[in-house]
Amino acid sequence: MAKLIWTVALSGFVVALGLILVLRWLGSAGLPVPGYRPCPASGRVEPGHRTCAGVFAAALLFRLVVFLAVAAYACLVLSPNAGAGWALEIWKRWDALHYVNLAELGYGGYIENGQHLFLVFFPLYPWLVRLVSLLTGNTMAAGLLVSFLCYAGGCVYLYKLAAWELGEGAARRAVIFLSLFPYAFFFGGVMTESLFFLTTSAALWQIRRHRWWAAGVWGVLAALTRMHGLLLIGAAGAELVEHLGGFRWREIFRRLPALLLPVLGTAGYLTLNWYITGDPFAFTEMQKHWSQGFCWISDTLWYVLENALHYPTVSVRFEIWIPTILMFPLFFALLWWAGKRFRSMYTLYAFACLTLNYSLSWLLSAGRYLSCALPFFLFAAALTEKRRWLSVLFAAGMAVGFLWNLAGYLTGGQIM
Repeated sequence: MAKLIWTVALSGFVVALGLILVLRWLGSAGLPVPGYRPCPASGRVEPGHRTCAGVFAAALLFRLVVFLAVAAYACLVLSPNAGAGWALEIWKRWDALHYVNLAELGYGGYIENGQHLFLVFFPLYPWLVRLVSLLTGNTMAAGLLVSFLCYAGGCVYLYKLAAWELGEGAARRAVIFLSLFPYAFFFGGVMTESLFFLTTSAALWQIRRHRWWAAGVWGVLAALTRMHGLLLIGAAGAELVEHLGGFRWREIFRRLPALLLPVLGTAGYLTLNWYITGDPFAFTEMQKHWSQGFCWISDTLWYVLENALHYPTVSVRFEIWIPTILMFPLFFALLWWAGKRFRSMYTLYAFACLTLNYSLSWLLSAGRYLSCALPFFLFAAALTEKRRWLSVLFAAGMAVGFLWNLAGYLTGGQIM
């Protein structure tokens, strides 16, 4: 009975928010939606090249400082006798190990139990790492370098998006909030977060400026990095209709090839599956090994809640399950608040990111996935406008979570 009430109530809230956001989008398209009010006009501030270079440099410096601090901690505290190489190797945890092996061995050569289990990892990041390793001579160093540079580039596009919508003060807050998010340390590891951050932030910027072909090209790269890259098609479609002020089908069909371009990224991934196994959908079988599949969001949150309360290993409750259950209502409430204040390209994209990330049969990395749900950091920047105390509270709270999770990750905690 308790689960039935949970399912009905939670599903109702999620469906209601989704309908509200869709209705607002239809209102922006000129349909007669009761109670519809246009969202506030953007400030349309586009930062200059010098400002963008400064953002890039500051972001890169931040990543280097974190890396050097971790290196000092690893070599002086955790393993004093391990040597300087431990400064790189300490980042080879969880999925990072698989990305390193994919870069070194390729999808055909990295096999476990006679199966190509690692086809579930999308190819663009390991391909880039393999390419850069030709210059560095070290796969770990190449992976970190790719992540550092992609993170810095992503910060530039996030800054530009936030400045365009909210002004440069909010842009600074958006970048700070994202950088201090408790799971943002993954942007400096050998993971896909930084690359997906760069490709999606660049695509969203191009969508917002109505540069459809450029957005599509970035969307191809995003879809080669993660399946969620396809969500950019929806963001582009929502913005195009809102920009046109209605369903002007001739104009929509004329731009449709550019909007659908990210499908090529997914097609490339399916081609990789076919080349390695003879089955373009082989990854769906491999996902079973990782206990991954679709699960209705209320069912996901039910088992997350149960694990947060009763998981036998108490430390894992605090490392995985409690943060996962707490983040959902926080992000959901932030999206509800932002629904009437932002364009539909942001709110619908945010809704899709949140619901899909919380619709997995075994959700271990919700925080890491949400670190790339970029509109939420725009929403947080808007929420803290003229509320300095709230800005400080957000930044300080997230910084504590950042350091806590980073320390847990480095010492073998179940933070993945």
